[in-house]
Amino acid sequence: MLAGLEVPPAVEAERVITAVLADLCSDDRRGFVIDSSPGADKRILVVRAAVELAAGEPLIVIAQTTKQVDDLIDRLARKAPELRVGRLSAAEYKLSKRVKDHEAVRVGAKAVGLSGTAVIIGTVVNWATIIECPRPWATVDEAYQKRSDALVRVAGKFEQALFVGGHAQLDPFYTADAALRMGLSWDPMQSAVAVHRLPVTWWSTQDLVDS
Repeated sequence: MLAGLEVPPAVEAERVITAVLADLCSDDRRGFVIDSSPGADKRILVVRAAVELAAGEPLIVIAQTTKQVDDLIDRLARKAPELRVGRLSAAEYKLSKRVKDHEAVRVGAKAVGLSGTAVIIGTVVNWATIIECPRPWATVDEAYQKRSDALVRVAGKFEQALFVGGHAQLDPFYTADAALRMGLSWDPMQSAVAVHRLPVTWWSTQDLVDS
């Protein structure tokens, strides 16, 4: 058990994930931020949220790298084999073993060709080139690694989003003197999204290391 935690990290992580999933299903805010430290295995949450959301509405998942996309597809296909999953890819993408092992996963360079799937997973670069296929939900993996201009290019493809990432991956980029907001009815420094924090669990797998 880590110092400062009254329960084991795995138990605390389950509590947070349960609270996050409850919020996603009951709250109409546009964005939810899950802030976590290294070792929290954020993709467990990303996969469980995808399964939960896809049961009601189709969604997209935005990852940072090709390896992360394939890792998420493998995890999602193992977690919910009955779920129809699409892998958005560039024309030069070579099918990896993680994707090839799952016959139900479809691969395509255009989202319109994957329209029958419940979940479509691709990199932020892939999604930035897609015009069609807006969906109610998006899950953004490694959100703190995404450049703001890239996120702006994909923002129109979803109505609500779950942003999962580690705050230590990006330095603060906005500061303001308190005097600048005096008299305002709102606080410009207050986040407009719901924030949860995953505890450190310090477990790792070869898949995590590879990605």
